[in-house]
Amino acid sequence: MILSRYLMKAFLGRFAMLLAGLVIFLQTLDLLATANEVLAGGGDPLPSLARYVMLRLPSLVETVAPLAALLGALTAMVGMATTSEILAMRAAGRSVLSLVGGLVSVGFALSVLLFVFSETVVVRASGQLEDWRDAGFKADGQVESSENSWIMEGNTIIRVGHVMRDGTVLNDVRLFKQDTDGNINDILSIRLALWENERWTTFDIKRLGGKVAGENEPVPEAWDTHLKPEHFVRFANHPNELSLNALQEYIGNVAIGSRPAYFYDTWLQQKIAGPIVLALMPLLAAIAAFAHHRRGSSVVYVVWGVTIGFAFVVIDNIILAMGQFGSLPPLVAAWLPIALFATFGLWIVFNFEHTGART
Repeated sequence: MILSRYLMKAFLGRFAMLLAGLVIFLQTLDLLATANEVLAGGGDPLPSLARYVMLRLPSLVETVAPLAALLGALTAMVGMATTSEILAMRAAGRSVLSLVGGLVSVGFALSVLLFVFSETVVVRASGQLEDWRDAGFKADGQVESSENSWIMEGNTIIRVGHVMRDGTVLNDVRLFKQDTDGNINDILSIRLALWENERWTTFDIKRLGGKVAGENEPVPEAWDTHLKPEHFVRFANHPNELSLNALQEYIGNVAIGSRPAYFYDTWLQQKIAGPIVLALMPLLAAIAAFAHHRRGSSVVYVVWGVTIGFAFVVIDNIILAMGQFGSLPPLVAAWLPIALFATFGLWIVFNFEHTGART
């Protein structure tokens, strides 16, 4: 128990320092790149820059946390391996599996914290930053209008010419209604739609074409939709910046969204699988620490571990892209890289445990 706590403490200490250092470094570079754009918004310099830093900081923490976990576990285990501390732990009767398992359990606890942090802080801060960016970093932060927005609701494709006043005013709305085969059978035009009393009040609804245009069907008097103003403001955000509840709206029975449901379902799974990477990183670090135990300097171990982490990121993004385009089921696209690397890492650690490779 004492040995496990010693290793966990070393891991957590390095993780915290690396996370802080990486965030400060990336935040500085990002601020240097966008400072002129932020100041061009016309607000007071220091408050504007401070606001940008506060809104950008949470997403940077979420981004670099897996890298900090990998490097933290890697430096902790490599340092102990090169100084024969791992060997001493094994001589004391501790198994490598139990030591790595302790780090994985700490990583899992960090994963839960990262998930909660993402849902409660990152999503809100990223949304506010995107709104402020769309407003040109103006002091009031209000977006007057956005043009040519597209969204899907069930079998209806909706194009909005102008979205104004936080989505409560829509100009030049076109509704393209599809049949079960994906063919357009009705095209409606709405000159103006206003959100009043929890419903849309429409003006000048006209039929422009479609299969039913020549069947003398009456033009609808109202817009039958489940969409609300926030959908027209929010749906353009990247799915990674949406909460779980928001993503579920895009894949539910109504199927609201600007892309196919499987695209949002993939990111819903990724929203859960993403933080679990923190629990995987100690296992990837163990591959580098034990697969080449006592070979070369510690720098070689770190480079080897970073290479494995980079390979995971590349494979994860390729498989995730396949899920977004419907080539793989969403569940497989989000969880397959974690399963593959976890299996490989367990095999390396298990092999080291039972062969005592080069100790």
